[in-house]
Amino acid sequence: MTVKTLRWGLVGLGSLARNGIMPAAGRAKHAVVTAGVTRDVAKGRAFGAQFGIPSIYASVEEMVRAPDVDAVFVMSPNDQHTPAVLAAAAAGKHVLCEKPLAMVEAEAQAMIAGCAAAGVQLRIGLHLRFERFLDRVAAVLQSGEIGTIRAVSIERAAPLAERSAWREDPAQGGGILYDVGLHLLDLVPRLLGSGYASVGGLAFPPPGSGMGADTLSLLLRTQSDVQVSLRASREAPFAGSDLVVLGTAGMLRTGPLRWVEAFTLTVTNAAGTRQESVPACDLYRDELDGFALDLADGGTRLGTGADGLRLVRLAAAVEQAVAEGRMVNLEGLDA
Repeated sequence: MTVKTLRWGLVGLGSLARNGIMPAAGRAKHAVVTAGVTRDVAKGRAFGAQFGIPSIYASVEEMVRAPDVDAVFVMSPNDQHTPAVLAAAAAGKHVLCEKPLAMVEAEAQAMIAGCAAAGVQLRIGLHLRFERFLDRVAAVLQSGEIGTIRAVSIERAAPLAERSAWREDPAQGGGILYDVGLHLLDLVPRLLGSGYASVGGLAFPPPGSGMGADTLSLLLRTQSDVQVSLRASREAPFAGSDLVVLGTAGMLRTGPLRWVEAFTLTVTNAAGTRQESVPACDLYRDELDGFALDLADGGTRLGTGADGLRLVRLAAAVEQAVAEGRMVNLEGLDA
């Protein structure tokens, strides 16, 4: 199999590009960044000079026409994904779009259709799919070592320093649901092998405040009757960022799931307690290389457009549940 090194154009040169994608591209086997676009061209040129990006553009439409751009990574504020994805597709460029794919279902459907019509690959930025430790957790849970799963609890915090104006604005898709919550909502079905049946939740600041929620607590039931508790926050400097699973024959607990060189997994059952350690992966590097591999062999290492659409629908249901203070049925997410 021949894997092509992709020349990337970045839409949005903010903290993700600076702290995540550019360093990762330098470590990747199949990625090089050749272009970027940002509204502040002066800052963009300074960014390009710092990271060795040859071309900085003032518009997405101009960048996607560049012959030295094979693929476009959309990292603009959440409410601005649609025009960038459609422009890239119209220019025949493959697309990696940060989650959420869109803020409303109709836009997600339009992006999926646009990329399909243009014959370009559309993938979603769900980098936790490349954390091999989580694959190991899923394997243990599905092995039956702790019996039938009854409850899952995950806590995850975002750095307080990631605050910015658009991340606080719900109209722009700001709030911890779209920042961290979608990663957790995407993760649980992969751990359990079961989709969701219903969701309820609480948020602070609450709906109607004009602010995106900084702390979100969700209670979900899966189709296999597992109780799931998810908490995500951007205002908790000492959160544990860990995972606990209760089964009828034992318990699984992890150590911190962020900012460590190796993850720990502890299983306790009638046979005693045992512990495993798994090195942390280079998520953004693996995501970039995974995109090139998906393009080469038609695989789905990254989230697909269908995955992105499912999360758009799920996010809408979460927001409804929080706003109305009730459990919301989640049947039909894949319809």
